[in-house]
Amino acid sequence: MVRREIAILILLVVTVGAINEDVVLKADHPQEIIGGWWTKAMVRITNTEGAMLKFHCKSKDDDLGVRVLGHRQSFQFEFNPNIFFKTLFYCSFEWQNGGGVHWFDIYVQTRDWLHCKICEWEVKQSGPCRRTPADGSYKCYNWGK
Repeated sequence: MVRREIAILILLVVTVGAINEDVVLKADHPQEIIGGWWTKAMVRITNTEGAMLKFHCKSKDDDLGVRVLGHRQSFQFEFNPNIFFKTLFYCSFEWQNGGGVHWFDIYVQTRDWLHCKICEWEVKQSGPCRRTPADGSYKCYNWGK
């Protein structure tokens, strides 16, 4: 009897965690993320180029819409990562001065979860760079295909 109740409780917790992927949009204001039993993650995207940056981010469940950032402007969003480590947000990026459309997976839970709860990205025409919270350095990536 007790084992059955424990199994039902575990199933309930896993189900609630799996379906709880709310996304909250913010612009230019860092917010403290209040942790619960499953801490939220945040992605902050900053345009470090002089030209206007148009970008569009999505996940399987959420479309954050088309956004435009000027030089040194930021956009951020927070969400509850999937308990099964399957959360993925991908974005297209295009600068006003040309250079074509670039794609990048801005949040991959298996890549980012252990490295940043607030994933700060500086987006450059050469590629996106994620700030390392421990020492403030940046790890740069190539654009996706």
